[in-house]
Amino acid sequence: MISAAEALLPANGEMLELGTRGLPELLDRGPTRRFIPMRNWRVRLSGSRLHPATSRKARVYRAALRAWVLPGAARLTHCVEKRRSGEWPLGDLLLQDMPELATAAVSVGIPGPAQKVTAQLMDGWGRVLGFAKYADNSYTRSLLANEVRMLDLLPGGVAPEVVLFTPFLDGELLVQTALPGRPRTPHLRLDGAQVDFFGRLVRFGEVYPASEHPFIASARVRAGERGGMAEGIFERLESSRWPVAWQHGDMAPWNMHWWRGRCLAFDWEHGKEKGFPYLDAAAALIQVSTIIRRMEPRRAKSSVSEGLREALPASYARFAPEIAALSALDMILSWYPPRPPDANLRWLEEFIEAP
Repeated sequence: MISAAEALLPANGEMLELGTRGLPELLDRGPTRRFIPMRNWRVRLSGSRLHPATSRKARVYRAALRAWVLPGAARLTHCVEKRRSGEWPLGDLLLQDMPELATAAVSVGIPGPAQKVTAQLMDGWGRVLGFAKYADNSYTRSLLANEVRMLDLLPGGVAPEVVLFTPFLDGELLVQTALPGRPRTPHLRLDGAQVDFFGRLVRFGEVYPASEHPFIASARVRAGERGGMAEGIFERLESSRWPVAWQHGDMAPWNMHWWRGRCLAFDWEHGKEKGFPYLDAAAALIQVSTIIRRMEPRRAKSSVSEGLREALPASYARFAPEIAALSALDMILSWYPPRPPDANLRWLEEFIEAP
């Protein structure tokens, strides 16, 4: 993957490389790499946004990183590579679609079956033009293909647009526009923009009894050894009727931007065309309760269910605990395998089983 990152990095200028030691929240999940161009202070500031900042510790670290990188102090305390002049395969590929493209910050993901390389594409003054994702194995290539399919299907104004999806090096490259706006501090209650966003994903023209819903049928097939756990949730939904929804499948506040009173989302790799309504809303709250708040599963189940009740349409509010449990089950069925089991898996199981 490092060779792929080289192809995504600009050919000229200085690059600051940061490894796992600069990412405290990822130390237990394997080595990662971040490459930040040192072109000017605006580019350095913009490139530092590629660093994940989901937990309080990570946000503090990113603030320190920016204070270190912004004035160029990294040159005095860290090895800054002067890249030789030459070709820039990514830049050459995107010249026609992004004539203002001048540089990129690059992130090499956590090693494993889901590893990808992501590039934040910028002009010479750090303005983000879009993002490029590179995948080179069957699983990650299928994720990129699914993201392209979802971005073509989704209603306007909720997601990025596809710029290019093409073979690249030994895999495939997806380039998409940047979302306007900014992320916000995650909370255990959904604001009005989020409620409106999740409502826009619901397709009320196609309604099924719960037992016949396409998502439930798919979940039954995928459940495997967790069939008993799944059926317990399905039974509590049995008497209800539900529409289908475009489902993100990996929703979290850090995958969302707020812009002019609206909410938008990116990273639709795990998206479903016929998902279950409001599972994404539950997923966003679950991610806050576990990753940000570090709540124990039983307390988190109560908090997420209460947050959902306040946001759901009145006819669905009584099913908030079932939607929360179904969302957690979908996380398990979607991520394990190929992601190796970790502490989060057991947390999700306990969350589902909590009353």
